[in-house]
Amino acid sequence: MQRISFKKISLLLAAFLLSFSLMAQENGKASKAQKKADKKQEMLKKKALKADKKAREKHMKIQTKEVRKRMKKNKKKSAKGTYRRD
Repeated sequence: MQRISFKKISLLLAAFLLSFSLMAQENGKASKAQKKADKKQEMLKKKALKADKKAREKHMKIQTKEVRKRMKKNKKKSAKGTYRRD
């Protein structure tokens, strides 16, 4: 009688271990997909920042020397927090 219960317990234990291992593999696939999506989103952010930087540089090249000086001066003032528009 004890052997039958031991077999049942060992069978149930094996079934639980098998189910947990299968669940862990499914979560691994999900995390890979999530990592891939995060990596792609990070890459898109970097591309957007790079494009913005290029656009700013192009805008600066178009401006005359006096305008660039004025923009630089205003940028420094705004960084200090003393430049305010009313």
